[in-house]
Amino acid sequence: MLCGFTGNKGVESVIHAGVGIGTIQSPDDRDNYGEFGGDFAFKFRNFPYDDLSGWMQVGLSYMTFPEGGALGNQVVTIQAIGGVLKNWGYVGVGFVVLGDVTGVGPIGMLPSFKLRLGPHSKVQFGLGVLDEAPYWSRGGVLHFEGIFSLPFDKIWAPRVKVGGRLNPYDAGQRVPLEFVAGVEARLGRHLRIGIDASLGDGGLGNPPSFTVAARVGVAIGKGTKSDVAPEPAD
Repeated sequence: MLCGFTGNKGVESVIHAGVGIGTIQSPDDRDNYGEFGGDFAFKFRNFPYDDLSGWMQVGLSYMTFPEGGALGNQVVTIQAIGGVLKNWGYVGVGFVVLGDVTGVGPIGMLPSFKLRLGPHSKVQFGLGVLDEAPYWSRGGVLHFEGIFSLPFDKIWAPRVKVGGRLNPYDAGQRVPLEFVAGVEARLGRHLRIGIDASLGDGGLGNPPSFTVAARVGVAIGKGTKSDVAPEPAD
């Protein structure tokens, strides 16, 4: 989701599932697609330093192009990423493996990266590369955003995201930078729902490119119950 883990107080797991749709325009091509996927992230306390946690995440996404497309007809993406979390935020690096299961499009590997800076209960800066499923309809190859808690200092407060993403599809014929906005809300302490949307240039004479994706998440653990400053590791 937009905010990820909530603190550094203890073990925490987060499970997300989502669906998305999108259309990518250029003067020479138009690809419509649908996507669904999910990820599982786990935060643990096995480091010998105060105020430091490790986390890891695995994810899977399936995308289909009803009209075909440059990538193929059915693309499966598998992710593995991990990193560290402190009171200033968290960072992680990893990779995604993607391929067209119909044998039409390419098979390859791309980097995966995730960064959050700032207090979860106020304002955070986010930067990611294929970091949360569904990968393509949510974030594209690279995305950056400001994440605002409204109101401040409330763990239950909705998070509003405003930023942009890079979509290099036919970059020579369209502006590859797209506008992204989203919101995430908590229903109780552990259930999260969110929606993201993007809007971009479709090239000369084409309607805009766009994506819409919705996600539902379940958070389990001590980290979801408190917005106080992190404590030293046990």
